[in-house]
Amino acid sequence: MRIKYKLKAYAELVRVHNLLASGLTTVVGYLAVLSWAKGLHTLRISNGLNPLIPVATVTLVAAGGYAINDYFDVDVDAVNKPSRPIPSGRVSINEALGISITTIAVGVLIATIPGPISFTFAMLNSLLIVAYSYKVKELGLLGNIVVSFEGSSSIIYGGLALSESLGRLRYVAAVTLPSVYAFILLLAREVVKTIEDFRADSIRNVKSLPRVAGVDTAYNFSLVLLILILLISPIPYLLGYGVLYIALSAVTDAIILYSIMLVIRSQHRDEVLAGRIRAYLKVAIFTGISAFLTDLGIQVLTA
Repeated sequence: MRIKYKLKAYAELVRVHNLLASGLTTVVGYLAVLSWAKGLHTLRISNGLNPLIPVATVTLVAAGGYAINDYFDVDVDAVNKPSRPIPSGRVSINEALGISITTIAVGVLIATIPGPISFTFAMLNSLLIVAYSYKVKELGLLGNIVVSFEGSSSIIYGGLALSESLGRLRYVAAVTLPSVYAFILLLAREVVKTIEDFRADSIRNVKSLPRVAGVDTAYNFSLVLLILILLISPIPYLLGYGVLYIALSAVTDAIILYSIMLVIRSQHRDEVLAGRIRAYLKVAIFTGISAFLTDLGIQVLTA
């Protein structure tokens, strides 16, 4: 029972459900490049990279990032989230640090397999994750941009690793559409989350957008980002993605449009509304990524 208890605490520390999402977005980048490379035939004749290799790098580095985030946030979590693994005593602060160092180191080591460019990308991203957890998260919009980039960079890395292993670095351009889409959607959700966390951020003196420029400004900025997603969502279809993409992206667009209307019509733009919008956008992120993942999968299988 003791081992099971510890493993459950470790899984909560590294946010296993988020790691699954990181792995899937890595596969999106991998499939985008594979589609450009004319599918599975290219992979077979070139002895190309197994997708589990970039997935392992991304999920391990992400796990380390979540652990180091809780390591630096221990004092704040003790007040705001006392049930988290470290403040609740289920995981010691030294254990969290050890898990972070180990998983990041192993993830970056695996990144040497595709080649030096992939290794460098993984190393720099790891350093950025640590910097974010240590200080950058307190810098408001810059912190939002960094964490949104980190989320979308898993798509970039999945494509980069395969491109480098194939000796065709130009193929990494195939990840442009899904990574930009993910970045904008993640940034919108991050900004909404800062509104929801308005009171908690005041404790840490985080210079979040709603605290610096006001809640209405933060809401308006998130609306601009969401409208931008609606405008760019048809572009992949126009550039060759299939009906499956357009069907799933339509679901995403409907969720986003509903979120926009909620904000516009609301009499009270407060933390409660932000919590609702954040939850809707979490679903939108899932359906949006699924649109790319499933359509690219079909493209690769039928190439």
